[in-house]
Amino acid sequence: MQERKSIIIFSSEGETLDNITLTAGEYGFAEISVSDGSNARSLLAEKHFDAVFINTPLEKEFGLDLAAFAAKQGSGVIISSASKNCGEIAGRIGGMNAFILPRPLNKNTLMQTFRFVLLAKDMQNELEEKNAALELKLKDVKLVDRAKCVLVEYLRISEADAHRQIQKRAMDMRVPQVVIAKDILKTYEM
Repeated sequence: MQERKSIIIFSSEGETLDNITLTAGEYGFAEISVSDGSNARSLLAEKHFDAVFINTPLEKEFGLDLAAFAAKQGSGVIISSASKNCGEIAGRIGGMNAFILPRPLNKNTLMQTFRFVLLAKDMQNELEEKNAALELKLKDVKLVDRAKCVLVEYLRISEADAHRQIQKRAMDMRVPQVVIAKDILKTYEM
C-alpha cells in the first residue's frame, strides 16, 4: 500500500487556494494544510510536508525565500506564478529542486506536477540514502587501510600480509573487517 503524502499550500488568493486544495485532495494527499504564508517557516519547522505549494506572491513576501526554506526541509516544492514571471523565477531559484507552474493553472497540469514533485522528492531521498551508505562504506575502507598501514609499520610485514591478517581474524571471529581494524588501531595508536 502506498504511503499517504502530505501537502501544505501557501496562498493569499482565496479562489486559487480553493482550486489547488480541491485538486490536491483529488490527487490523494492524505493531509492538506493551508496558510496565507504569515507563519510559514514555523509551520514548516514544526512538521514535515512531502510537498509545499507556494502561490506567489504571498501576503508578506514574494515566496522564493520560503521555497528555499521548504526545499532545505526536504519537501518537494511547487511555485505558481504569473506566466510573465516564470523565467525570472527560474533564474533566481538556481539549482533548487522546485517546479514552476505558470498561471492560470489547469487541473491536468496540477495533477502531473503533484506526481512529478513527489517522484523527484522520492528519488532525491533515495540518492541521499545511497550516498550516506557509500560514505559509511568509504569510511570503513579507510579504517581498514589505516589498520593495514599500522600493521606494516609496527610488525614490519608487507601490505598483503597485513591484509591477510585482518581478513583471517575477521573470518575467524565472524565479524566485519572494520571491527578488526578498529581493534588494531586501538591497540597500536594509543
